[in-house]
Amino acid sequence: MINNISYITYTTPVYKARKRPSFKGNIPTLTHTNIGSCLEGYIGKIKVRKGNGESYLNVFKKHLGQNAENYTIQNEKNQVIGNVNIIIVKTPPNPWDGKNLSYVFVDDLRNFSRPGTPYHNPELEYFKDIGTRLLQIAQRRSDEALCQGNIKLISMNESMNWYKNIIGMRQEYPPIPGMKFRIHNPNQMYLPPESKEPLSRLQGGL
Repeated sequence: MINNISYITYTTPVYKARKRPSFKGNIPTLTHTNIGSCLEGYIGKIKVRKGNGESYLNVFKKHLGQNAENYTIQNEKNQVIGNVNIIIVKTPPNPWDGKNLSYVFVDDLRNFSRPGTPYHNPELEYFKDIGTRLLQIAQRRSDEALCQGNIKLISMNESMNWYKNIIGMRQEYPPIPGMKFRIHNPNQMYLPPESKEPLSRLQGGL
């Protein structure tokens, strides 16, 4: 829980594909898609790495409630490869400098195909870039919701270095040496301004 936001527990359903809104070559990707305006169901494809090559996977959207959405990545067998829940948090501007404090909170980000993780599904072949693409979807929704690409999340300990070194996120409340009691969660992370464009372009972007 962050800033009194209640998370929504959600079991991912399997959706049937329908209209395919935007195109990169002959592949319907999310490159030019306004994700927020998409209805529930299939919204497009993303390109990810697989072995020594690449693959295109399907993305599905589900509304969870007001300002809360779920996105799943599925293969052609309708197996869920990745999942993320996002919550759009709108707050008043900072009264001192007018800075936009609104953001998208990212929750339950999972790559079920990655071996060695608690959520690994051994029936799946391994796909890279799943977490990156899900964060890029969250960032796109942040831009569309006028949150200026701001995203936050609470990282698991084993994922902290990936968020820091690959995504470029920072701890919002880093530990203070010598302080025994923590007021804030040190795993709470945010995307700083200098990391927004690199994230949007990482591994080719959406």
